[in-house]
Amino acid sequence: MQQMRLYLLVLPAVLLAWSGAAAQPQKAGVGTETGRLIALHQHYQSAAAMSAQGRLVEAEAELRVIVFTCREVFGKEHPDTLVSRSDLAATLAEQGKYAEAEKENRAVLALRQQVLGKEHPDTLLSRNNLAATLQEQGRHAEAVREYRAVLAVRQRLLGAENLDTLDCRNNLATALNEQGRHAEAEKEHRAVLALRERLLGAKHPKTLASRNNLAAVLQEQERHAEAEQEHRAVLALREKVLGAKHADVFLSCFNLALCVEAQSRYPEALVLMERAGAGFRKSLGARHPYTQSAEECRVRMAAEISK
Repeated sequence: MQQMRLYLLVLPAVLLAWSGAAAQPQKAGVGTETGRLIALHQHYQSAAAMSAQGRLVEAEAELRVIVFTCREVFGKEHPDTLVSRSDLAATLAEQGKYAEAEKENRAVLALRQQVLGKEHPDTLLSRNNLAATLQEQGRHAEAVREYRAVLAVRQRLLGAENLDTLDCRNNLATALNEQGRHAEAEKEHRAVLALRERLLGAKHPKTLASRNNLAAVLQEQERHAEAEQEHRAVLALREKVLGAKHADVFLSCFNLALCVEAQSRYPEALVLMERAGAGFRKSLGARHPYTQSAEECRVRMAAEISK
């Protein structure tokens, strides 16, 4: 069972929140255009709420309405239209519809390259998101190639210590790990972790995400004791900084449970997985993929105990 990576494997655009500044309606038909923009904002609010609750099928439907409306109001090449399509792609990916997400990401990438240029931050974000969908389909070599290309541009334009550069380097490391290149992945994760600790502090969510990802690499190398130590440290810090009911805490419980399970300590793993599952269910809903994954793991662990 793959461990969950909360941060920065996929970098979806934030769900579109129209501010009224992006496009001004023509004087003729102002009332109609204003009404459509109000409706667009309402659909955004619905999509954001549904996504947060794990109601991904409904969120997808709302986002499709948003994409259609943005095309009609702003045009197919407008930044808001492209953001809405990126959000749709991210929601498709969350549902495991990776081929559809890839198609949407490629379309957005092509338009952003045409309109904004190959090195614009939004274009690089699209290329990063495309890499993530390739990675989720097991096309790790392609994903690594895309991440390396984005990383090279960000390092040249932004510098090695820029936070966006570090985000991409983190993503590259996760792809290397899934490609089986664990030693390279560990080296990258340790480098990113050191920089994030210095730049952001030891308790920052991204720093803790790096420690989580490092633990995953250690576990892939069957260095379970080291991985467990990292997971426990991350869990303790997340509980202290974010509170016991935060989603990040439940993700740490999930990952620690898998690490403990790998060491055949099934009763302890089951307790942790039950906590993760209960937290996901309450915060995300019963249908969210995280909730379902936790339930599958819980059943497996319980079966091992009953043998």
